[in-house]
Amino acid sequence: MNTANAYPIFRWPSIKKMFGHRELYQAIAFLLSPQLFPIAVLLGTMYPELTALINVVTIMVGLIILTLAIRVIQKRQRKFGYVNRVRILPVIGVFIGCIIATIMMTYLYTSMGVTMPSQSNQVSLDTLFGRFPVIMFFMIAIIAPVTEELVFRELLPNVLGPSYLSFIASGFLFVVIHSPSGIMGWTSYGIMAAGFLYARLSQRSIYASIAVHIIWNMVSIIA
Repeated sequence: MNTANAYPIFRWPSIKKMFGHRELYQAIAFLLSPQLFPIAVLLGTMYPELTALINVVTIMVGLIILTLAIRVIQKRQRKFGYVNRVRILPVIGVFIGCIIATIMMTYLYTSMGVTMPSQSNQVSLDTLFGRFPVIMFFMIAIIAPVTEELVFRELLPNVLGPSYLSFIASGFLFVVIHSPSGIMGWTSYGIMAAGFLYARLSQRSIYASIAVHIIWNMVSIIA
């Protein structure tokens, strides 16, 4: 179906077609690309005298990744007729909805005696951010939202179907790769995945979910 959001509830994927799908390998490449940033931080730690050079090279590589991701998005917009603009108020509404849901979740679990354990993904990012703030800010606030939304709200759902169930399955994979700890961690990332997916489907635009994701990550950095 070449009409945006014209998805069935479920569509049985062809395994042979799935592994022959070019978008599967695009998804893998974009999913792995942000890992270049932690590698750059590691190199900077090993060779502190090259910090400035590593920052410049990493930012340039990040811009190349960003450019490639946007080209893929634009190509898909032309092919499937997606909306190429974002309505700001609904984006802010989704973000606020995620915040309210997270607060309610925290209150509910806390009243039941459940506490939020340290999230390994967040701890690792905080450590890396402390060492190389410029590189990590660029990765967390820009590169990760664009590549992750392209992978989990566009490419993988299409490889798996596409259908509403494939979007949900891809959202579950999004939660899994962030290595949540405890029921509160799983619920928190689940709320994020649901909010990003709602933005993508409701506005028929991947840019909407990217915008919500960017706002969420930037607020997390500031907080």
